Amino acid sequence: MTPIQLIALLAIFAFVLSWIIYPAVYRYAQKHKMVDIPNQRKLQKQPTPLLGGCVVALAIIIPWIISALHFGWSSWYINICFIVLSLLLGLLDDIYELPAMLRFIVEIILVGAYIILSHSLIDNFNGLWNLQQISSLIAIPLSILAGVGIINSINLIDGIDGYSSGFGIISCTLFGVFFLHVQDWAFAGLVLIVAAAMVPFFYYNLFSKNKKMFIGDCGTLMLGAIMAVAVFRILSKESSYTVVLQQNMGLVALCIAVLCIPIFDTIRVMSERLLRSVSPFTADKTHLHHLFLEHQLSHLQTTIIILSINLVITTIWYISYRLKVSIDIQLYLVVALGILFTFGLSAFLRKRNK
Repeated sequence: MTPIQLIALLAIFAFVLSWIIYPAVYRYAQKHKMVDIPNQRKLQKQPTPLLGGCVVALAIIIPWIISALHFGWSSWYINICFIVLSLLLGLLDDIYELPAMLRFIVEIILVGAYIILSHSLIDNFNGLWNLQQISSLIAIPLSILAGVGIINSINLIDGIDGYSSGFGIISCTLFGVFFLHVQDWAFAGLVLIVAAAMVPFFYYNLFSKNKKMFIGDCGTLMLGAIMAVAVFRILSKESSYTVVLQQNMGLVALCIAVLCIPIFDTIRVMSERLLRSVSPFTADKTHLHHLFLEHQLSHLQTTIIILSINLVITTIWYISYRLKVSIDIQLYLVVALGILFTFGLSAFLRKRNK
């Protein structure tokens, strides 16, 4: 059996497990009142179970371990522990509504511990600005900032049905295609198994009338941790994807393109809060998806539009790479598009909503 065939088989296994597990977790959440209660800020009209992330977690653990052992991934347990601990932090937040600052501090500790134990961090710019490997004095704080930033940006997009899970499916698939391209089979298995396991939840969350469940902070923090692990892998000197370097692929631009809308929308929202002298952790309804809803679009329409925008940005990056545009210009192009489709689009929607 080839590596691609095994990964495909494990992804199908995770999909089936997720589909089977979902109803049982839904009943458990209902029975134990683990639900999200509607309030003035939230969009749902009735209490909704919160354990969607646990469905995905339960579905991926066994396929992950099989994949890791088969492909000889020596540090698999460190990565899985980091992802599971992120899920547990989110679960505690779902149940007890932890103070935002406490959760932020714990996230910093988790990311820092992961970096130390796994020796995986952002320390290779792969030729961007003529930089290759960078000093650990810069790499460690940069990696903590990036890791915590990615986790929170994914968490903050969980405001409407289908958005966070749809984004998870697409981003994991895109990272999976990259890992397959460079024949990093263990990490290809990691993200593609997650993508497959999220499909049943995406369906129930967006289309089910009587078994809808939210992914919860447990799911978004887990997904954010998975995205951070993928980015650390791609931009780590331990990876050294020689075949990619020969092809002039901007790996920093790739990572930002795949995660573009969540990253730049989080920067925009937090910047606006600080300018209003409000804590950046204060919840509100100023995210891009909220602005689309104010424009009388449905959850499905909003999800499709935002995910399509992110795919367009990634496609434009890929075209620039295929046209042999320099690595620096690839990054500038992605950043410009990210600013245009978050800062620019939010200003346009606000003007139209008045």
